[in-house]
Amino acid sequence: MSTLAERPLGWAPTYALLAGVVAAGAVAVRLAPDGQAIATFWPSAGLGLIVLSLNPVRRWTALGPLLALATFSGDVLGGRGLRLAGAHAVAEAIAMVVAALLVTHAGRRRPRLADQEDFVRLLAAAVMSGGLLALGGASASRLVTLEPLGVSLATTFAVHVAAVLLLFPLAVVTEHHWTGRRLELLLQMLLLTAAAVPTFVPGASSTLTFAPVLFLTWAALRFDLRVACAELVLLGILVTSQTAAGIGPFGDAVDSDRVSALIGGALTQGYLASAALLVVPLGLAVQRNTMLLDRITADGKLFRRNFTESLVGMAFLEPDETRRDLVIVDLNETALGILGGREEALLGLRLSELMDVGPDYHEALPQLIDGSLDGWRVEGPLTFARSGQVTLQISSLGENGDEPFFAAQLLDVTAEYDARHGLEAAQTLTNATLDTTNCIIMVTNVEGIVVRVNQATSVITGYREDELLGRKVWDTGITPSDADDVEALIMWPNRSGVPIVRESDSLTKSGEKLRIVWNTNIVRDEVGNPMYAVMTGIDVTAERTTAGLVNHLMEASLTTAIVGIDTAGRISVANSGIQHLLGYERGELVGEPFHRLLKSSELLERTGADTLDEAFDILVRGLGRDGETRARDWTWLTRSGGEQMVSMTLSVAQDAFAAQSGYLCVARDVTEQRHSQEMLIAALDKERTAVERLRALDQAKNEFVSTVSHELRTPVTSIVGYTEMMTDGSVVEPLPEQVPLLETINRNGQRLISMINDLLMLSGLDAETVHWRHDAVDLATTIGPIEEAIRPLLNNRHLAFSVDRPAGAVPVLGDRAQLERVMINLLSNAVKFTEDGGTIGFGLAVVDDHAVITVSDTGIGIPEEEQAELFQRFFRSSTAQVRQIQGTGLGLSIVSAIVAGHGGTIEVQSAHLQGSTFTVRLPLARSERLTHAG
Repeated sequence: MSTLAERPLGWAPTYALLAGVVAAGAVAVRLAPDGQAIATFWPSAGLGLIVLSLNPVRRWTALGPLLALATFSGDVLGGRGLRLAGAHAVAEAIAMVVAALLVTHAGRRRPRLADQEDFVRLLAAAVMSGGLLALGGASASRLVTLEPLGVSLATTFAVHVAAVLLLFPLAVVTEHHWTGRRLELLLQMLLLTAAAVPTFVPGASSTLTFAPVLFLTWAALRFDLRVACAELVLLGILVTSQTAAGIGPFGDAVDSDRVSALIGGALTQGYLASAALLVVPLGLAVQRNTMLLDRITADGKLFRRNFTESLVGMAFLEPDETRRDLVIVDLNETALGILGGREEALLGLRLSELMDVGPDYHEALPQLIDGSLDGWRVEGPLTFARSGQVTLQISSLGENGDEPFFAAQLLDVTAEYDARHGLEAAQTLTNATLDTTNCIIMVTNVEGIVVRVNQATSVITGYREDELLGRKVWDTGITPSDADDVEALIMWPNRSGVPIVRESDSLTKSGEKLRIVWNTNIVRDEVGNPMYAVMTGIDVTAERTTAGLVNHLMEASLTTAIVGIDTAGRISVANSGIQHLLGYERGELVGEPFHRLLKSSELLERTGADTLDEAFDILVRGLGRDGETRARDWTWLTRSGGEQMVSMTLSVAQDAFAAQSGYLCVARDVTEQRHSQEMLIAALDKERTAVERLRALDQAKNEFVSTVSHELRTPVTSIVGYTEMMTDGSVVEPLPEQVPLLETINRNGQRLISMINDLLMLSGLDAETVHWRHDAVDLATTIGPIEEAIRPLLNNRHLAFSVDRPAGAVPVLGDRAQLERVMINLLSNAVKFTEDGGTIGFGLAVVDDHAVITVSDTGIGIPEEEQAELFQRFFRSSTAQVRQIQGTGLGLSIVSAIVAGHGGTIEVQSAHLQGSTFTVRLPLARSERLTHAG
């Protein structure tokens, strides 16, 4: 068993009380009536019960004999014979042990006197121990003469009960609830003395014995219960001593031989026990009521403080005269800031005058008023003093039959609303840009996975959008076949910021080969880190495959400029595309130097030459072994002096004998393409900004959830507390038809508290403020408490539950409470998702250097495609949703966080309707690892 309290009675006070048992016993025996073996008062009984009940139960094996020895010593010192003293000592010790078991709940808790149930237990202990002692006296009648026997046993019972009821409450009453004043206490004590002294003087009338009890009742009603108990003990000492001296109503009756000495003693102790039966329960009732009133007052103040200082906009509403709208009767500062305006201007306004509540409001309002609908939620724009978007949550505060009264919570979601619409606009612009560009456009992430394509890509390549999304761009067959080159193009940082141009062959879905000119650029975030790669491809298959049809090409080409250049660098031929591109007539440029078409400053900068003629020589010397430059963007000058962005390649022209005859320049207008690419990059940048804002809003949402959880915990706890008070009849006994309603409120309140605790736990994990304990924990010792926690869930369920216990200790380092929570959460999930007739298993073992916990069941299982999201917060499997199994989806996310915080892992093996097995692996404590390694 556990100890009775964290601070049990010390040995020094214990020995002092045992000495008091000896002294009180000796005095009681010496003052016993002449010729009688029975004492007419026995305070040792109350002291002995205090000794046992205030000590831990583990000491009782030593204190029981010590108590018997103290009782024996008192009897012997008082003059009793050894045989009678021994029998009395044994009977007294047994009676006190029985009484101590009753008042300490069989040794499980420290004795207290806080309510009527505790007093009933004390009364039962006094009566039962007094009865046992009377039975012991009947047995002792064989050793000594107890005449008359019935009167002797009755006296023994009465003095024992009176001693317990008078002395024991003074030792265990701990509550302090003082309602009177010190001057009033002084007056009460004086009146009590004035009533007690005349009542117990020689020749006093027995009809006055009720007078002191009245003033004791005064003390129980107005002062601390300990004051009333102390006065009761003092009155007991006065009455007992006066009666023993033959003074007072009871002493006069003995002296006048109207009653025997034993009967007089029994009447005296019965009088004191009756006074205790009246004063102590009355004091407890007053004390309890005072506590409840203080708690109600504190809760009221706390509720008002939470309302006025809440970070959430809150208001109280009630129906107007027509009951067709709700009006504001009170609101806090946060609500004033959200709605705008002064308090006096807002009070009395209808809800529909403050915001656009939508068409559903007038349909839901009658249901809210008649109590058939508990709450209603809407999001709409403000229409009173300020503009903005607000989420409104209305909840009923009254019970059925009460006057309708509602609480409203307001949340300003203007920033979130604007961000959402901005993101939608950015996405619309991006989609429009992609779909209206007549070239291949593919957007990839930094890992080269395609995340977006335009409509023209499907038209050109034959691949549907869903066939390309999610694949590596170099695995599609559309990009250059040299995968290493393409991967390096995306993964290596492009620090210059100039688009990378490359021409290669691509395969369509049907296997057709296309010649594509690729332009790739990197989209970066605000700190320069790459986020996306934009690949733009132009199909130049026709230009490359019709090289033999020069005349036709020269005449028909509209968007591509083809320029022939002689070895001296002068233009020898140009197609009609030059006219559309630059505005020159075909023959107008013949004989002119080729560098006339290019922007002079750009040509000199790229070649590093001093003159334009030298620049051309450097440009053609840079041709590769293939005799062709890669496509590159150049700035060409139009006839009117304007600039045109073109993608240009320069190649060597050879005759039939492979002799160099000049050069061929192919240029394509990419102005629109570059403009579209810049628009796409800008759109993606806007989208990234919107995503960052949403991420900030998500953080604000997490903070809001944590704040609301803190704000909700106090009222929900108060609701549960009041519901329990109404259920157990502390305030008023509920009607039978009200009990199910109260139980429903309590059950749902407990669910809300559990959900709030889970949300606070997750909020702490998000904030990275959780510090895990690293205590030595033997997981084998947690099996018993876990079984006790799970057993109630198995009540009224037909489930087989088996436990595979380890052979020895399973020590780990961590937080014992959190590790037990992991196992209890997994087992409670197994019970919840397993139908009757199924099996649940729990196992704990040591495998290598890890503690392995397994929880298995034969329940509904988890579909394989959903297991990747199993440990995400708020996730619930489709099977659980179809079967309408209640839950919040927070349990497994908390389990995963706790296991990860302890350096462990969690795995699941399951399938739809095939049961589930969760396996948790935790590293053993270092010493245990060395043992297993050895």
